[in-house]
Amino acid sequence: MPVRIEHFALFAQDPATLKDFYVQTFGLRVIVDNASGAPPGFFLADEGGTALEIIGRPAGAEEVNQRYVCHLALLVEDIAAMRAKLEGMGLTFETDTIVDNDAMTTCFFRDPEGNRIQIVKRHRPLGS
Repeated sequence: MPVRIEHFALFAQDPATLKDFYVQTFGLRVIVDNASGAPPGFFLADEGGTALEIIGRPAGAEEVNQRYVCHLALLVEDIAAMRAKLEGMGLTFETDTIVDNDAMTTCFFRDPEGNRIQIVKRHRPLGS
């Protein structure tokens, strides 16, 4: 039976603001609005239907060092243009994790809630 990834989840102190960031910056669309939930949350989807869940961080929830635990990777067509857009919004990129080789070009930044995000352009499909 084939499996495909349905969604990835991120915590947020301010889930509505983080939702707006992903909608406005990456063009994701809101498919579930649970702003009045406990905790509040949203599901956003890309054109292929893969979703990002944004969950309100419960009080007292422990933070982790995401550098070694997890990140969200977003495929983009133009790394330089997307990086310039994000830097124009005041976001900063890691300098020690940039990759530019025959397989991919990629770099990492932190979204407004501190989640580690990767933008990547694959020069050939992942795994090939």
